[in-house]
Amino acid sequence: MDMEPQVGDHSGQSQRRALLKALLILTAFCGALFYVINIRRGVVVLAYIELGAAIASVLLYVVVRRTPRLRLWTLIYLIPFLNIMMMALYLPGASPTVFLWIYIVPVLCHLLLGPRLGLAVSVFYILVALGLFLHKYPDYLFRSGFAEIANITLSLGVTLAFAYIYERGSDRSRSDLVVMASTDPLTRLPNLYRFREAFIHERSRAERLATPLSVLVLDLDLFKAVNDSYGHRIGDLVLIHVAKQLRQRLRATDLPCRVGGEEFTMLLPDTNRDEAVWVAENLRELIASQPYRTGRLSVPLSCSIGVAEWGVDGQSMDDLVEAADRRLYIAKQQGRNRVISEG
Repeated sequence: MDMEPQVGDHSGQSQRRALLKALLILTAFCGALFYVINIRRGVVVLAYIELGAAIASVLLYVVVRRTPRLRLWTLIYLIPFLNIMMMALYLPGASPTVFLWIYIVPVLCHLLLGPRLGLAVSVFYILVALGLFLHKYPDYLFRSGFAEIANITLSLGVTLAFAYIYERGSDRSRSDLVVMASTDPLTRLPNLYRFREAFIHERSRAERLATPLSVLVLDLDLFKAVNDSYGHRIGDLVLIHVAKQLRQRLRATDLPCRVGGEEFTMLLPDTNRDEAVWVAENLRELIASQPYRTGRLSVPLSCSIGVAEWGVDGQSMDDLVEAADRRLYIAKQQGRNRVISEG
């Protein structure tokens, strides 16, 4: 199950989408402007290329506003844009100052594509641009003992390095923020935000592959008495103990979450109602058989669990959690320390 990118990339994806939209607007405006300028200068081929880029940018803007395949459409925009830049550099009549636009290549590539792909595309086009420039203006190789070309190369290298370092650091910062926002600080289990994101992903997968999907809602019995008898510090340690048990007993593809207080939810992909009941009974027995111990203190534990299956008990996350919550309440009414899957 690959849920991490779904959650972890959301903020970076939004930023890149906003940046691409802004660049498309800017490209359309600049393309129209340079079309007029190059028509007046008599550089007709470049003028019509610029006009085509402006029109394509407007069409791409409509697409990228909603597409889930943002990286693909970014490449569809970026590669022709960079190729036009290379042509503008090499066409007869183009000013040597066109080469200054190469300095935006590493910045654009890293901001739009991320550190790895951005670095690869940047290096390729910088090398192409340097080759075209030296082929068109070979005298730069011999001026001032190669000083001019050395300055250009080194400054491009510094720009490339800074762009890579900045974007790599930004990616890490975004990932850290997403982890903080989606993790319960006490138990280090995912929280409700992460559960919601994961459910959307797994429901889509279940619909596509026609596989079952179940939800468990677990609540520790008489947990208030634990806090009252032993204090909140011990209560917190009990929650950490239970979280560790959930991680150990569930599969790597399952997702245990703490959603508040002493309540936990679990998302079980590829699991129907009967299988979910079996998992729930295992968890109930595990928690009841392993009290929390520290020193001479032993805190007995038990839990009640409600079970719901996607499709049978509803389609949305709220439907399933509500059904499982209702059954959890029935389990409490019937004496606690039990699993209920109907009602």
